[in-house]
Amino acid sequence: MNKRTIITLLLALVAMAGQAKEKTIIWEKPAKALNCADLLEIEKVELTKQQTRLYARYSNMPGNWFRIAKESCLQSGGKTFRIVSADSITLGEKFTLGDNGSKRFVLLFEPLPMKTKEFDFIEGMGDNAFKVFGIHDSTYTMPAAAVPAEYLADYAEDDQLEDLKYSAEPAVVHFKALNYRKGMRPRIMAQYVDLKSPGEPQDLNFRMKDDGEVEIKLHVGFPQVVWFHMINFPWSSNCSLYLAPGKEVTVLVDMLKDDTYKGNKFVGYKGYFAKFAREYYQMQTQDDGIEMKKTARTVKELIRDYDEYSAKNDKYIENLPCEQAVKDWLTQLTNSGSYSFSYYGNPIDSLSKQPAFTEHLLQHHISGLKGRKAVLTFAFTEGSRYYAMDKEARGINADLARYCYYLPKVLDGQKVGKPLIEDANLSALYDEAVREYQKTVAAQKEGLPADVHYLDMTDIAPEDILPAILAGYKGKAVLIDVWATWCGPCRMGHKLMAPLKEELKGKDIEFVYITSPSSPYEDWKNMIGDIPGNHYYLTKEQYNHLLDLYHSNGIPTYAIYDANGKQTYTEIGFPGVETIKEEIEKALNTK
Repeated sequence: MNKRTIITLLLALVAMAGQAKEKTIIWEKPAKALNCADLLEIEKVELTKQQTRLYARYSNMPGNWFRIAKESCLQSGGKTFRIVSADSITLGEKFTLGDNGSKRFVLLFEPLPMKTKEFDFIEGMGDNAFKVFGIHDSTYTMPAAAVPAEYLADYAEDDQLEDLKYSAEPAVVHFKALNYRKGMRPRIMAQYVDLKSPGEPQDLNFRMKDDGEVEIKLHVGFPQVVWFHMINFPWSSNCSLYLAPGKEVTVLVDMLKDDTYKGNKFVGYKGYFAKFAREYYQMQTQDDGIEMKKTARTVKELIRDYDEYSAKNDKYIENLPCEQAVKDWLTQLTNSGSYSFSYYGNPIDSLSKQPAFTEHLLQHHISGLKGRKAVLTFAFTEGSRYYAMDKEARGINADLARYCYYLPKVLDGQKVGKPLIEDANLSALYDEAVREYQKTVAAQKEGLPADVHYLDMTDIAPEDILPAILAGYKGKAVLIDVWATWCGPCRMGHKLMAPLKEELKGKDIEFVYITSPSSPYEDWKNMIGDIPGNHYYLTKEQYNHLLDLYHSNGIPTYAIYDANGKQTYTEIGFPGVETIKEEIEKALNTK
């Protein structure tokens, strides 16, 4: 073999080795521009000349199912690439999750071009179909859409917050999408204070229309900072808009922009307080804010820590590089009394309710509620309990504080006299809300199933609720299941325990299910027919008192009592059918 032949062979081998290396392109943990399939994760992509493989995982509660349609496809460059087969699941058929609540599988498609930079996975065009847009290697950056200059402009006239004044006119928000692709229809959630129920955050969910736009109208009543987020599993794009009755703002959304904690698909704002939205988001994503200590064990220590926190935070806010309107709003947040007390079960929660601390806040730390340009938001409703205690206070701020403090008590079933509300609009809204609540209670108490019990605060105090329930089952063991209609693990627990309840029929055990108004009444009423047992729909305070007794910060919560009324078991979270069975048998065997 001559020298030339050897060189030729070597070059051929090198070429073949290079082709082998280029045979498969792998994207580990690929990024996604928009994942509309909250429970489906694309973990890896493999591109070959023969096929494209998607390594996926679906996660949900055990017992739930999913299905990948036979019509699924990939889309890229205006072309469609059909699904061919799947490993570990059968296309078009339901797959039920086991105890681990997760399933990995592989989807095989017609081959995408090897030079593909990004593509979409489309299972169907319906809102509930799995759709993931802009799947790409994490080293590649999706091209950003150009944002028109008008959406980045400053509005000097928006530097002063609005006066606190009621109006029935809605605030209007327009969302417009850049880089919109057919079928996206992202879900956007708005969270704001609804005057019909000021004690609970109001969540409004809506979807963009097929043209990539949507207009929403919010009856905010007063100037509010309203939080919006667009889910992009596992991330979420966020924006906070300062809205007021009769005002309009437009938000521009880049649907294909990569978003992370500090990234965002909300890329431009035009109209009312546009600059506020842009600057407030920047302030939210800073990591160097002032944190309050959570170590106080006495009221005196809490007052010291709160004074220190407040002083540092005021100074920090004053030095922020933003407009005065944003500074004023941030200052209101930290001067609304209970803004920092949101740690369930922390001793600070109870200390902050002590009269000595309340008096200190009234004198030094609720300026955020008293200003002419105060903003109605959760900080206002939470802090309203302090301002409402100031019997000498007058004006719209005091009226609104009393409205936000007392109306939730009425809606929770407490017998509360009407507070002093001098503003005619607020007074009329208060009376209307009370009348609607009374009608609802009257309707609820009629025609309830025999095993359903409706109790309110006018009947039984929170501290007496557990003895009152157990008194109805003297001589029997009792399993108490604290749940909610919106709680997936709660409902799964009901399903898994159904065979055990059948097995225990005829034995001295009662199953008692307890929920509260956090579960919409109609939803609860429709669900309980499939959950044999004794059902109690308690008030919020009764329900929370019960959770406190069980030292629980979550649901489902289970407690078991023997025939003598002695508690023998408690657990937060579903412990499994076998554990429940063992604990019930122990209670039944207790003498």
